Amino acid sequence: MKAYGIGVEFGADYSTFSGFKVLGPEGIGIIVGKNRGIEALQKSNYSGGGQVQGHEAMELLRMMTFAPVSLATQNEQVEEVCKRLNEGAIDGIDNAYMVNAQSKVVIVELKKPIAQQVIQRSNALGAATHPVGAESRYEIIPMIYRVSSSFIAAEPRLKAYGIRINPMKSGASTVLNILKKAIDA
Repeated sequence: MKAYGIGVEFGADYSTFSGFKVLGPEGIGIIVGKNRGIEALQKSNYSGGGQVQGHEAMELLRMMTFAPVSLATQNEQVEEVCKRLNEGAIDGIDNAYMVNAQSKVVIVELKKPIAQQVIQRSNALGAATHPVGAESRYEIIPMIYRVSSSFIAAEPRLKAYGIRINPMKSGASTVLNILKKAIDA
């Protein structure tokens, strides 16, 4: 949903991923691949915590059908935030661009070196400043947080001038409202 495919779709024998990252319950991993290996795993993990059953399995299946819709909506909001910022919706923004940094997010470059203050103020206005679990079911409110260390290493100026925005389950208008108030403050 966020990549062109997983390993098995490109010829790997097996792929694993976290069910939590597709909005499922905590602690459930998913393994897909060749039948021979999957059967061996099932044989050695025939009971107990090795296989997920019942309500947890059903919850993961339900969320795997919902996750593409949720992520598509989130993607639209990321694009809308970026577009509106670049159209001048908020004073004090020098530039905004979308990047894929674990999640599709907007990197905002401010005109003044107030990134840390904007992040702190955003928290008081209802945004999260630290992730709970990369786009998990618990990530509801928008995140306005620091630019990653790899971005700062490549562009040190971003430490003072850059912020990262992920709307999560919020709309673009909510994100822009929080950001405007935080910059104005």
